[in-house]
Amino acid sequence: RISLLDATAAKVNICNETAIQIQNTTEEEIITPKKQSQVRNNVSPTKSKSKGVKNNATSTKKQKNKNKKSPKKKSKKQKQKQQQNKPAEQQELTLEEQGRYVALDCEFVGVGPGGYESALARVSLVDWNNAVLLDTHVRVSEETPVTDYRTFVSGVREEHLLPDVAMESEKCIAIVKKLLQGRILVGHGLKNDLTVLGITHPWYNTRDTAKYEPFMKKAKKDSTSTLPRPRKLKDLALTKLDRVIQKEGESHCSIEDSIAALDLYKKTRGKWEKAMEYKVGRTQEIECDQAMFDEE
Repeated sequence: RISLLDATAAKVNICNETAIQIQNTTEEEIITPKKQSQVRNNVSPTKSKSKGVKNNATSTKKQKNKNKKSPKKKSKKQKQKQQQNKPAEQQELTLEEQGRYVALDCEFVGVGPGGYESALARVSLVDWNNAVLLDTHVRVSEETPVTDYRTFVSGVREEHLLPDVAMESEKCIAIVKKLLQGRILVGHGLKNDLTVLGITHPWYNTRDTAKYEPFMKKAKKDSTSTLPRPRKLKDLALTKLDRVIQKEGESHCSIEDSIAALDLYKKTRGKWEKAMEYKVGRTQEIECDQAMFDEE
């Protein structure tokens, strides 16, 4: 009986131990995996959220890139339209158009009694871009010796007109004629220059800043004449170009003066050319009317 009781007690102990082990295993192996799964479940939403944020960021970037349209290159037609819409004085001229313009200025010396008669002593011609086409001193004929070099204005001295320095007048005039042929001539007081050169130039191809009415002085109220008066190139350069030329105590420079006249023309080219178009058109109408009247 004692042995049987001991055996049953031993079995009960074993059963208790196994039950305790089972309880322990269930707490370690069942409860802890639940915690890990809970951690995994807690982590996975954050990952999905971060992915969602990334996806939203990329989508917004794409939308922004779509909204930002790459600037289209302007076609030739669009550029031409923009060029045409600009005022004429701001429009860029082609090389061919630039080649149609020359600016002229001359310096004179006095010949004859008292030096009152003018003789050609220096000629300067520049192109549209102020490049010098011609700049030379000119010999004065021995038949009319120089009596006044007018150095304070012309800057010409005796040594400038020596035969080995100055160009023959006939040769110089021939070069000037060739350079002016078929071109628009710009200058200030061109009547004096052309008269001394002994050449003529078509009025419709002449742009004289001394005769352009918007550049001229209005007639005085007490004056008998109502015609506007020409202004000095020096004054026009200062008021229109904010440029100082022909400084006091210094002689004139024919290159500087020709460039100043050309820049004055450039400043108002659009209005000037419209006025010239009207004058040319009106002149042609008058000539046609006159021709029809003569035929009748």
